[in-house]
Amino acid sequence: MAINIAATALTIALLCSGCVSTPTTESTQTTRPSSQDSEQPVLQPTIASGPQPAWVDSESKKYPRVDYITSRTQAETKEKASQQALANVSRHFLIDTSKYEMPIEQAIGGAGYELNTTNLPDTALTVASPEVKRVLQKLEIVDQWFDSANNRYHALAALPRNAGRGYLDKQIKALDEKTREYMQAARSNPDPFVQAGKIAMAWRCQQLRGEMQKAMRIADLTGRGIAPKYKLSLLRNDAINLITTLQIQPSGLAGEMNAAEVTNMIWGGLNTAGLHPTDVNPDYLMTGTMEASIIGERNGWAVGRGELKLVLADKVTGEVRGTKSWQIDVPGLDENAAIRRVYEKTVYKLKKDMRDILIEMAMQ
Repeated sequence: MAINIAATALTIALLCSGCVSTPTTESTQTTRPSSQDSEQPVLQPTIASGPQPAWVDSESKKYPRVDYITSRTQAETKEKASQQALANVSRHFLIDTSKYEMPIEQAIGGAGYELNTTNLPDTALTVASPEVKRVLQKLEIVDQWFDSANNRYHALAALPRNAGRGYLDKQIKALDEKTREYMQAARSNPDPFVQAGKIAMAWRCQQLRGEMQKAMRIADLTGRGIAPKYKLSLLRNDAINLITTLQIQPSGLAGEMNAAEVTNMIWGGLNTAGLHPTDVNPDYLMTGTMEASIIGERNGWAVGRGELKLVLADKVTGEVRGTKSWQIDVPGLDENAAIRRVYEKTVYKLKKDMRDILIEMAMQ
């Protein structure tokens, strides 16, 4: 998918293992040691450094744009140049989840995709269909050149355009069909909470589809791709509007010392998000438990930890409709200040994210 995600050597190794062919410009002659010179080093293959090939600055005649999606790169080593070239092409078929406002694991699973962890410093997550591996097996380093004047290695990666376009076309149509199924499920259920969850799933599918549309504009020579059937903004608004109709009673866990404080925290989160906290004939009960403690010291500061768990249940039947938990570590000048800041940060998160928390619960 056509977004600028960081692709690493591990990612490429996992997706493209075995797909890099030996360039025709690379010498494969090696020196075999005899019994007399067994301790002599074996010469490694080197890349030819003759006249600059035309593909370094312009379109490759052997791998023309009309038939291939290509990438030309250069680096201080041939390995880095190759990895970068492969990454530049493969990134069009992966989605970076870091830009999403809330977790999308439910929609990913529902749409038949896989969530992968790369070895980036920030542990970036990417999404891809299992079928993408078969497509990327056709991705190859098809040519290399060493610029001896500047001590730089150049690499050319190529993927047959038909393979990329065919894959994206299939994925886009499948996501549109999955979206249609979710919307049908929303229309056939009278529960606004279920409706919100199904529409949110449809919304997430269309977000994934939108990233593929960007890639399709690259794979499709016309640059048009496939026009969407649904508007993302309308899907999101429909899900939020349904969530805001819910009548929710906030409650700390009975018997806990901070039950009243937790009740107020949840109440404030619901109020700020434009929802409807109420003690009169509620549809749902949101129960929260909060544990705050000092876990140690860091650079002379006391470190407080808060662990919050929310449970949304049907007020009449008691059925659990969704759960959410998270952990917060906050430093303070002393232990009291650290604990106070744990509560303050939790209140801030509830006020900021309550609508998304409820939508996530609805998607579970």
